Amino acid sequence: MSLVSVIVPFYNSIHTLGDALNSVVAQSHRPLEIILIDDCSDDDGLAFAKAYSNQHSTPQVSFKLLKNAQNAGAGISRNKGVEQATGTYIAFLDADDLWKPYKLTKQIEAMKVQNASVCYAAYELFNQDPDQPVAIHKVFEKLTYGKLLKANYLGNLTGVYDASVLGKITIPALRKRQDWAMWLDVLKKSKYAIGIQEPLASYRLGDGISSNKLDLIKYNYAVYRKHLGYSTLKSCWSMLLFFYEQFVVKRKMVCK
Repeated sequence: MSLVSVIVPFYNSIHTLGDALNSVVAQSHRPLEIILIDDCSDDDGLAFAKAYSNQHSTPQVSFKLLKNAQNAGAGISRNKGVEQATGTYIAFLDADDLWKPYKLTKQIEAMKVQNASVCYAAYELFNQDPDQPVAIHKVFEKLTYGKLLKANYLGNLTGVYDASVLGKITIPALRKRQDWAMWLDVLKKSKYAIGIQEPLASYRLGDGISSNKLDLIKYNYAVYRKHLGYSTLKSCWSMLLFFYEQFVVKRKMVCK
């Protein structure tokens, strides 16, 4: 089997990091390279990550532990992971989310069968108990660059890309929405991502900025204006399309 590099940034996530890592270690796919990046946590997350890495390292599951010199955000943290990754495939998981045990196996098998270089999947949304999901976020069978440009349909916790085909793709230096910008860059190279309709991950709902779509307006605009280099007029027009896609079309992708 091909090596998969799993990039896990964390910041003050000691209460959820263990469960996230357990869901990676439990993957049916081997081998795994788990790259942990501490974004200057104030809790004991770094010590926990060190102890966990020592305890769970095997010939088939290796760990790399990195630490930022200062708090830099998820994007820069993920970039450090990408730089250190040696796997054929690259995937991402945040410290408060979870994977199903067969996630990587099903995605990589699908990519090989369909000769695809990018795959994503449906995922469950939960509050406290992942065994009691409150909704499921569905996916398209094929997600094109043009469709992703209208709204972020690709859950970062489900995305996998073939770095041996596409190369390593860095995360843009944006404070928020950098994952969307990165997957736009990925799909610009690959043209599309195949989607698996079965939920393969679990996304933890919260009260932070990621749960408030209205607070993300300026960050969405930054993707169009700063990352893609659109003019002010084109960026504003793209935002109008985004609002329609986000609040009219995309909401139909979430089933309760």
